[in-house]
Amino acid sequence: MALDTCYKYFCYKYEKLEGKQFSISDADYIVFHSPYNKLVQKSFARLLFNDFMRNASSVDDIAKEKLSPFSNLTGDESYRSRDLEKVSQQVSKSLYDAKVQPTTLIPKQVGNMYTASLYAAFASLIHSKHSELAGKRVILFSYGSGLTSTMFSLRLHEGQHPFSLSNIATVMNVAGKLMWRHEFPPEKFVQTMKLMEHRYGAKDFVTSKDCSLLSPGTYYLTEVDSMYRRFYSKKDGDYTVCENGSLANGH
Repeated sequence: MALDTCYKYFCYKYEKLEGKQFSISDADYIVFHSPYNKLVQKSFARLLFNDFMRNASSVDDIAKEKLSPFSNLTGDESYRSRDLEKVSQQVSKSLYDAKVQPTTLIPKQVGNMYTASLYAAFASLIHSKHSELAGKRVILFSYGSGLTSTMFSLRLHEGQHPFSLSNIATVMNVAGKLMWRHEFPPEKFVQTMKLMEHRYGAKDFVTSKDCSLLSPGTYYLTEVDSMYRRFYSKKDGDYTVCENGSLANGH
């Protein structure tokens, strides 16, 4: 429901500014808040159905034929229809693969990051398509659990070094950072979560200061004092990426 409302408002604002009706075909890529990938697939399929309901000519003939049986559903009925959910994902798959799939690498690999998930998906797009993004329109949609949502549009340009899209992709070094992750057994994860639970809202404690797993240049929490003031240190060394994507400091 939040997606539908936000999309309608976005379309309204776009049409006021651009003087023409908007559909997902006007976006080169669409980036979603990504708690898990199945929701992203459903969200994109819902946008295609919304386009069909607003203007049937905005979708191809196959999509139009398959979605037509659902055109008389009320909004609530369409939310509950498993048949519509299945069909809309089927007819939107080719568009999903072109416009959304390139944004899904980090969310799939890392999992739910809450607020960060939208921008992790955007980073995935820059990582996978940086050489093709100049001049492209990217739509981003984010929402919260309180039905607060926002949808906005970016037009990307190839800036000058060091702000070129290719250099941004190099500095992010997404593939390298995913490769450098550390694997831990579930028991260690549970232990860490219990420590976080114990310290939630707490004060007057110091951390272990073990930064052996952190990349050089990373800031980390060392202490929260009796007045809830937080103190940080920085791990020695600078995080520098060479042109081939490797770390310049040898780590």
